[in-house]
Amino acid sequence: MKKIFILIVLLTAWSGGAKAQVQFSFGPGLGFNYTMYSFPNSDQTFDDFGILGTSQFDMQFSRSLGVLVWMDFYSDLSAKVTSGTIQGKYKINYFSLAPTLKFCIPGSHFYLFGGPGLGFKTQGRVFADYGSFSVENEIYNMQLRTEFHLGAGYEFFLTNKLTLTSFAKFNAGLNSISTDFDGEISALQIGIVLRYNTF
Repeated sequence: MKKIFILIVLLTAWSGGAKAQVQFSFGPGLGFNYTMYSFPNSDQTFDDFGILGTSQFDMQFSRSLGVLVWMDFYSDLSAKVTSGTIQGKYKINYFSLAPTLKFCIPGSHFYLFGGPGLGFKTQGRVFADYGSFSVENEIYNMQLRTEFHLGAGYEFFLTNKLTLTSFAKFNAGLNSISTDFDGEISALQIGIVLRYNTF
């Protein structure tokens, strides 16, 4: 992960001598999650669908190479749990920041991206329904989330100032949710972003 951050820094520094060539665009987006929870030493995997609120900051150094920074401000990494007669749900949200390398496929509107990210907890709760009564608890000792984003997208250039981009990405959790128990979250995410071009 350190090597990827260093590469991004070097690319940014390299672009300093050719600032006129760097193009910036940014904007909000909306999408959906398919979230998967996995627990070591267990054959159970919990999953669910959720809403994704995100945004992109795009720095294009050339026609093929750039840095695409993702800011997921509402991740809704939730999962349903069923164990016998008990119905439950993990309700977890992070503010996520992920600087990824972006490669635009020559001669097309497709692009690929990948890179590390950090997720800062904004919500972490567990709900359990036992039929006759319900329980709600906070998830304690939640950790800073380390993650890796990998995906692809397609850009529609609406006007000189507006770009609509669709995306599909895999957000892989690299560490446990909490120090109290082992368990990782990953999510398949799809959506669209409307970016404003400053060039």
